[in-house]
Amino acid sequence: MNIDDHIQLWDQAIVRVLDVRQRTLEQGESLSNYILPASSFVYIARGRGQLWLDESIHHADSFYVLHGGKGASLEIVAESTLEYYLILYRAVLPQNSLYDFQLLMQSDNPFEQPFGFLPNGGLELLDFVQKMYRDWSQPNKLDKLQVRGVFYQFVHRLLYQMQSNAEEMNQHSLAEQVLRFLSQNYQESKSIESLSSLLNYSPQHLSRKFKEQTGLSPIEFVTKLRIEKAQFLLMTTEASLQEIASNVGYSDLFYFNRMFKKHMGIAPGQFRNKHLARQGQSSNHAKNPLKKSIENHSSQTYIYNDNETHYQYNGEEDFTMNKGTKTVVFSTLWLCFAIMLSACSAGNDATTGTDSNRSGGKETSSSNSPSTNPSETPPSSETKTVSTQFGDVTIPVDPKRVASVDYLGTVIALGVEPLGSNNVLLNSPYLKGQLDGVEDIGESFEKLLEMKPDIIITHTTKPEVYEKYSKIAPTVSIASNKFNSVHEEMTYFGEVLSQEAEATEWLKQYDLQTAAAKEKIKGHVPEGSTFSVFQEYDGQVFAFGPKSGRGGRNIYQVLGLTAPAAIPQEIMEKVYSEISIEKLTEYAGDYIVLTSESSLEQLQQDPIWGSLKAVREGRIFLWNEERSWYRDPIALLAQTQELAQWIVDVSQKK
Repeated sequence: MNIDDHIQLWDQAIVRVLDVRQRTLEQGESLSNYILPASSFVYIARGRGQLWLDESIHHADSFYVLHGGKGASLEIVAESTLEYYLILYRAVLPQNSLYDFQLLMQSDNPFEQPFGFLPNGGLELLDFVQKMYRDWSQPNKLDKLQVRGVFYQFVHRLLYQMQSNAEEMNQHSLAEQVLRFLSQNYQESKSIESLSSLLNYSPQHLSRKFKEQTGLSPIEFVTKLRIEKAQFLLMTTEASLQEIASNVGYSDLFYFNRMFKKHMGIAPGQFRNKHLARQGQSSNHAKNPLKKSIENHSSQTYIYNDNETHYQYNGEEDFTMNKGTKTVVFSTLWLCFAIMLSACSAGNDATTGTDSNRSGGKETSSSNSPSTNPSETPPSSETKTVSTQFGDVTIPVDPKRVASVDYLGTVIALGVEPLGSNNVLLNSPYLKGQLDGVEDIGESFEKLLEMKPDIIITHTTKPEVYEKYSKIAPTVSIASNKFNSVHEEMTYFGEVLSQEAEATEWLKQYDLQTAAAKEKIKGHVPEGSTFSVFQEYDGQVFAFGPKSGRGGRNIYQVLGLTAPAAIPQEIMEKVYSEISIEKLTEYAGDYIVLTSESSLEQLQQDPIWGSLKAVREGRIFLWNEERSWYRDPIALLAQTQELAQWIVDVSQKK
C-alpha cells in the first residue's frame, strides 16, 4: 500500500455514501459471512472481538477501524458486548481523469484495499461516525448531504494517521489523546468518567496522567480554551456577548460573564472596550449590542460539566448538567463529561442563587439548633417517601450524611452540617464562618461517591444527571424556581431532613426580622413610589420580577414594594427578561436596584442611564453579581435588611 498514491486517488474520486448502519452484538454473538455490497469501513465503538475479513483475522478493541472492498466476506465474533458501525460507500474516478490515475487505480485501488488498525485519536473518529449515523437516520435529504462532508473528514483523519509513522503513532500518550480531543471539542460538555471508560482507564488515572503532562485538570484545560477563544472573538468580531458565550460552550450569558471575570479579572464587555480603546475606537457601555454575528459551529448537542458546567443555568436560574445523544455510547460519554465540566456549561447551566448564607439576621446560631455530625451518627434504617422533581423518592427518615450539591444555604439554615457542596455556593459572602467541615465536591462525581452520603440534594432538572446522582444515594431534586416563597422552601426541606422544628423556629425569626424591615421603611417611601430591579451587563439590560434574585424577591415580595405600571406583566412573571435599553426611561421606577460593575458616577455620565431621575438623584442601590446573585433564605434575609437600610438612608439624605 502506497499511502501517498491512495491520498491522490481519494482526492480525485467521486465518492458517495450508500449507507451507515449500527449494531450491537452481545458476548458470544456473531455476524457470519456477510458479503460486503460495497467498499466499507467497520468502526468498533466499544467492546472487544475478532474481525475476519476473508482469511485475515483482526483482534479489535474499541476504536479499531477495518476497511474492506466490495465482495469481501466479513465475520465478527464478539468477545464482550461489542458495538460497531458499518459505513458503505462507492468511489469512482471521473471519466475525464488523467490516464495516470486510472492506471494507478488498476494497480492499487484504495477503495478495495483491505486493512485494519487501531488509530490514534479514536474519540475524534467516533464523533465523526456518530454524526454520520445520526444524520443518515434523518428523513431530510439535507441531513444526508451533510454525511458526505463528515465522511471526508473521517477519511482525512484516517489517511493522515496512516501517512504518519506507525511507530510514532503508537508513542502518543493517553494524555495526548485526551488533550487533542478536548482541544477540538471544547465547546461541548463531556465527562471524565465516561471518557475514561471508553479508553479503559480509571477516571483517576486518566486525570492524573493528563495533569502530569499539561499541569491542568481536564476541566481547567477546557475552561482555559474557552476563555482564550472568547478573548479572540471579543477582539476580532462584533458578535454579541450572547453569541460569543454560546460559541465557546456557555449557554448562559451570566455564567459566561462570571467565568470570564474569574479568569481575566474583568468582565467580557470591559475587556472588549479596553481593546477597542487601545485601537483608538470609542465605546460606551450603554450602547446597543454590536451587530455583527458569528456562526456557532458547535453542535451544542452535549454540555461539558465538571465543577463548571454543573453551575450553568437555563434562564430560570437552574444550573445543571446537560444531555446525551441517541446511542448508548455517547449518552454515557457526554453525560459524564457533563459531570466533569459544569458547566461550562452549566451553564447551563454558576448555580442559582438558591443557596447562600446563614448570616443575614438569623439570631439563633447553629448551636441553638440540633446540628448533624455526619462522622458520628449512623443513618437510620427507617425510610419515608418525599415528592420531588422526578416523582416520589424513598429517603432515610433522619439522614445524617447530607450532600448539598445545591440549596446549601437552606440546609445550613436548618442547622444541618452538609458533607459538601459546589464551589460557587461555598464562595457565598453570606455563608462566611458557617462552612467549617463542608467540602468542595470538586469536578466530578467521584468525590461525591467517596463521601458516602445518605441523601443528595440538588435542583437539577436533567433526567440523566438525576440518574447519575441516584446511583450514589437517594436524591431529592427540586427545580430552583419551584418555591414561591422562603416559607415553602424551608418547610419542604425541613420535612425532607426531619428538621421541622428547626424550620418552624427559623421561619419565626425570619418573619420577625422581615416584619421589622418593613416597619423600618414606613414613612421613608413616599406614597405611590415605584421600584425597578435591573441588571446592567455590557450594554444589555435585564429586568427582574418577584420570583428572582438580584433583589427582585426582596423588593416586591418581602418588602411589598411596587413595580412601575409600565413594566409588562409577562416580564414580572418571569425570573428575568432582557429589555431594550431604549425602554429604560419607561420601565425605570422612582427607586432602582441595579446589579452592575459600573459606579454611580459612571452611570450618571452615561447618556441613557444618566437621564433617569433615580440615577441623577442617587436613589439607586448598586451591588455586583457576587452579592446579588444568591437568593437562598439566609441571603434573602440579609439582603432584605440591607435594602431596607438603603431606603432609610436615601430618605434621610433629602
